[in-house]
Amino acid sequence: MKKPRAPKLRKPNALADAASPYLRQHADNPVDWRPWGPEAFAEARRRDVPVIVSIGYSTCHWCHVMAHESFEDDATAALMNDGFVCVKVDREEHPEVDEIYMDAVQAITGRGGWPLHAVVDHDGRPFFSGTYFPQAQWQGVLEQLSRLWRDERERVLGSAAQITAHLEKVTAPMAPGALPPDLWARLQAVVDRTFDPVDPGFSGAPKFPPSQLLELLLLRRDPGAAAGRHVAEAVLEAMQDSGLHDRVGGGFHRYSTDAEWRVPHFEKMLYDNAQLVCDYALAGALLDRPDFLRTAANAGDYLLRDMRVTDEHGALIGYASAEDADDPGGEGAFYAWSPDAIAAVFPDEDEADALITAWDLADGEPEMGPSGHWEPVAEFIPHPRGAVEGGALGRGELAQRLRAAWEERLPVLREVRDQRPRPGRDDKVLTDLNGLALRAFAVLGRLHGGARFVDAARELAACLEARFTPAGLERMAGRPAFVTDYGHLALGYTEAYLLLGDPGLVDLARRCVDEACERLQAPDGGFFTTPAGRGDLIRRSREQTDGAYPAGQHALAFAAARLHAITGDPRYGALVDQVARVQANFVLRAPTAMPTLLRAVLEKDAEAVVVVSPGEVADALLARARGAVRAGLAVVPTLGHVDRDWPILEGRLELDGAQALVCVGTRCLLPARAPEELDARLAEA
Repeated sequence: MKKPRAPKLRKPNALADAASPYLRQHADNPVDWRPWGPEAFAEARRRDVPVIVSIGYSTCHWCHVMAHESFEDDATAALMNDGFVCVKVDREEHPEVDEIYMDAVQAITGRGGWPLHAVVDHDGRPFFSGTYFPQAQWQGVLEQLSRLWRDERERVLGSAAQITAHLEKVTAPMAPGALPPDLWARLQAVVDRTFDPVDPGFSGAPKFPPSQLLELLLLRRDPGAAAGRHVAEAVLEAMQDSGLHDRVGGGFHRYSTDAEWRVPHFEKMLYDNAQLVCDYALAGALLDRPDFLRTAANAGDYLLRDMRVTDEHGALIGYASAEDADDPGGEGAFYAWSPDAIAAVFPDEDEADALITAWDLADGEPEMGPSGHWEPVAEFIPHPRGAVEGGALGRGELAQRLRAAWEERLPVLREVRDQRPRPGRDDKVLTDLNGLALRAFAVLGRLHGGARFVDAARELAACLEARFTPAGLERMAGRPAFVTDYGHLALGYTEAYLLLGDPGLVDLARRCVDEACERLQAPDGGFFTTPAGRGDLIRRSREQTDGAYPAGQHALAFAAARLHAITGDPRYGALVDQVARVQANFVLRAPTAMPTLLRAVLEKDAEAVVVVSPGEVADALLARARGAVRAGLAVVPTLGHVDRDWPILEGRLELDGAQALVCVGTRCLLPARAPEELDARLAEA
């Protein structure tokens, strides 16, 4: 009898020591992967072969599928190694690379996504691009492209030149302009035209959380604002009561694979959850929705419990980028519940049946995405909307009691679920995503009041200060910051100031904005993605619209509007106006694609400042001011600010006794010396 053959041992490729978890996932592939850098392109020139730029991220389902099918296959790897130099890129580590080749794949195929594959010449110019390819198709593509490079080089380079010229145009600025006087009516018209009132949201399948737009709709103050708030409330309620919401563990999945919000794509991203924390906290306070405030707090607790990254001594490093779409039990198995599993947790038959019914877990087929790529699990994704005719539980007293009754069961279910094999986590700590997390904790600290969120904001603010080095702000160790790092971190620091009142946080926000202006600002007043001098990029990109998270220049404008209100420094108000002028024609074309910029404009136009002087009731006045929800409101305590030369404090550092002074522009209302008086002044303002 023959002995079984020992598995083939492979020498790890050049990704074995990469900082990125995504790159390390591919270190044992038979593909001779290299990281992004000049060495890869020098090798391609030496061998006279094109370069495959393969872009993805560690928690991406289809990236895993293509890796298993093709990159772990010896025959496919041989085609890649023989005919190409192969480069792996983590899109979160190198968003400036991803941005270029995502524009290329959208231009070539009309769609985008990950994994993203661009085949490029020795200068990085793409002549072919696509996303996921099944193994046989990928092998055919490799053979055809290798032949074209060898036999029809002029045609290939001509295509590369044409595509690159197009990519230059894609991010070219439009002529500066002015925002229209009917801006908010235009925005609402697009919202009305694109809103799905049956399954509230803004697309069919897949359906994504419109995080930035929801915040804008909640805080508008124009005559048509009520209609926008109604839409925002409907979308927030639909997502909260759907399969998108991981009610047991807190937080939200990336998107819904169907139009009904029922079956999620299971990855959980730091950027989604940080933004949705803000949406639900603001809506909970503004609309008097305790269920929304609980959803925000549960998502915040998810970040604190499951996404916190520490060093060997337990000290905070920051928050992880994402949790994987896949898990060892099959995609979605970690999150799904069968009726039998619920019954095993709650022996009381009536209690178990009530939850099974309320979460729509009984009867029907196992949940599978419409594309059929979910591995079948004999369980179901909790989806309370499915248990109610019409899908909406509503905001009434009965619905509020029902949702509140689930809360005490969640820790019990979570303890049971934690025994299951858990999806992997991408522990990269990125400055921009942690800036969003800082803002989320600060908003929760103000509006929920939980001491744990106040402490989390203070701790993360201090932790991120280490990202400032003598060479400038860093995205991660040894990597210079991009525009999103500056914008998101500045916004996080201004929000932390509104909670904590520490003027050092304003200094850090100003440092972000000022350094971004020095290194990234374009002559027209807009901002580039990267600093100048990057010879490895075929263009210096500019973000024009918001995406899954705010465009960096829009976040910078939002932070600048906050700094203008807090300090009174006119430079920051001028920066908001500059970015708005540069982006005005993009706003005219697609206002719902620019919500963070419009939020900055709203913040500046609605500026109101509450200056609180020390005294016996100062804490009560500060708490009342910080708990108010309105655009443009900045709260500045004079205590600890005597050494600040902010124009907003001129003549106000020595107010008589504890009082709150509400000022709009140069006009200040009568002082408020009690919280109730402050409510009246804010209403008047």
